[in-house]
Amino acid sequence: MTATLRPRGARHWPTRGLPVLLASLAVTAVVLGFRIEPRLDFVAAGAAILVGGALISRASGLSLRRLTVPGVWYYSYLTTTIVPAMLVASETHTRYVAPFLFAVVITLITAPLGMWLVNVASGGGRHQIQAFFQAPVDRRPPGTPELAAFAVVLAVVLALTAGYLIETPVIPLLYLLRNPGSALIVVGLREESFKLLNSPFVYFYDVVRNVVYPFLIAVALGYYLSSRRPLWLVLLLITAGVGVFYAAASIAKTPVAVIMLVTALFVYLYRGGRFGWRTMVVSFLAVFVFPVAVVFQSFSGMGFQASDIALAIVRRVFYVPAEVLYNYFVVVPDIVPYLNGRTIGRVQWILGESDINIANFVFQRMFPTRLESGLANTSFLGYLHADFGVPGILLGGALAGALMQLCQLWLSRRPKTMVTLAAYAYFLWVAWKVNSQSLTQILLSGGAVVILLLVGTLRHGAAFFAMSTARPPGETKPT
Repeated sequence: MTATLRPRGARHWPTRGLPVLLASLAVTAVVLGFRIEPRLDFVAAGAAILVGGALISRASGLSLRRLTVPGVWYYSYLTTTIVPAMLVASETHTRYVAPFLFAVVITLITAPLGMWLVNVASGGGRHQIQAFFQAPVDRRPPGTPELAAFAVVLAVVLALTAGYLIETPVIPLLYLLRNPGSALIVVGLREESFKLLNSPFVYFYDVVRNVVYPFLIAVALGYYLSSRRPLWLVLLLITAGVGVFYAAASIAKTPVAVIMLVTALFVYLYRGGRFGWRTMVVSFLAVFVFPVAVVFQSFSGMGFQASDIALAIVRRVFYVPAEVLYNYFVVVPDIVPYLNGRTIGRVQWILGESDINIANFVFQRMFPTRLESGLANTSFLGYLHADFGVPGILLGGALAGALMQLCQLWLSRRPKTMVTLAAYAYFLWVAWKVNSQSLTQILLSGGAVVILLLVGTLRHGAAFFAMSTARPPGETKPT
């Protein structure tokens, strides 16, 4: 049998462009469905979707069978920023709409350009990412050194978990279970249990909850799947059980959802990018079951229907981020002047400037009757605009794209071990989170640097224990 000759790369073009085409059709459906009037800026947004998608596809790929960090960012940016921004702009008629839409649209060009710069500088690109997915997963059972390294990290994490449970005055989850329908009270308890907790370890408590547990659960699952040893099943159950309870303790909805999402993404990567419909449905339900349960329990007996709660959750995930981002353009620079980097707490401390919590300021403007400690966190675009205006938007978009591509290439060049797959799964979540946090948060408390440290700790820890147990040449085992 002879193969039909085709131009190089030709057979990949239909599948390569399919996600971009589907995204464009989705935007068209939204515009028609909500009867948004045709506008020049919306036409520019549609063009940016096509151009940006094509650039990202060439730089790292957009295949759903080979999810990449830039690809997940692109999909999440469309669903939580571009399309909702068009809805916000169609409902709002102020002079702030133009700079808001400019920032949102231009980032679809600057971020892919940052990815391309990384490819040019490093000599990497889509070919390395394809090679990573085509390579077989290293399913060798973990040895004693890997077990020892994992046990040490888990022991530190369990100690921090115990410290949090001792220090927090009231565990909101337990209070909510005993007092259903106490929505206003548990919101205050949630603030006190983490954000307002008077402890020098608050940062570590937060990182353990949002970053370390999801990563360790994925690693433990991988080690169990590759070894099928009862010991790893016990470690998996301990890590997952304590991790889920700790994530749920403050009744914050995101931490438990992140554990479920990272675990599902790990399974997707472990299977080589294959995700059956049944697994997809189960994963989707697992991600949203805790947030839905918390909302139902909090508003139990208050007359809210299931459809109201479901609509509120959808609105919170897919519309509110763009609405919050728009308000940053309303506040800065007319109400608050450009902050020149002071949205970063450490920069404020170095400059000796007064504390300016722009997220809290925007929250109070949007919701003046709610908690004074509330935060209206937004995407990296909001903080870049608040700090540096248009130059920040342009350069920051390219920087964000470059950082995402650097993470992708770092992952693609690593051996395809369980630790690498767990890190990859978490970085896919980080790509989505870029649209709801600042770049500094993403790098530090958001988990990017923490994941790098965890990967290095497990690798060097296993190497240390392997050297400690190794015998010198010629030495015989004592009888």
